[in-house]
Amino acid sequence: MRSRLPVMRDRRRYMVFELESEGHLDARDISIEIQSSYLSLFGDSGGASPRLISFDGRFGIVRCRNGYVEELRASLASIHTIAGFRAAIWVRGVSGTIKTATEKYIPQSSIKPEEHRRRVDLKGISGVIVSTRGHEIDVSPDDHIEGLDTRYLGLTYFDLEGGCDYADGTSDGV
Repeated sequence: MRSRLPVMRDRRRYMVFELESEGHLDARDISIEIQSSYLSLFGDSGGASPRLISFDGRFGIVRCRNGYVEELRASLASIHTIAGFRAAIWVRGVSGTIKTATEKYIPQSSIKPEEHRRRVDLKGISGVIVSTRGHEIDVSPDDHIEGLDTRYLGLTYFDLEGGCDYADGTSDGV
């Protein structure tokens, strides 16, 4: 009989930060500075392995290893210039997934749906389709829905096409 050893997974954390700078900075400049700052404080020990996941001009998400969140927080706090511009980085929060980090720590007003995206107008829910994966659809609602504290709603094609008896949607075949 073979004994099963637990599989140790390298758990990741996602840190949301807000950037304020004197000039326009792109994601590449910020990524280089985050790496440089971490290496100068903690050396090349592997540690947090920080990686910039996204940056929208004001808010960004950095991935790091679970046990190194405080080290990454310290290295972000030590950044004062990026690409020759004075800059300040404030950590807004840490989460275990990108979706949760985005929903909890990046304000809704900074997520601007593009005008060309498809819209959903159902009974009681209307919004812009943000992403699709197979039969799953994420919608950014137009208005705050009472009782929900979320930035996205999860729907399926059945909700939109009316493929189920209890679904009340359109049949536009998103």
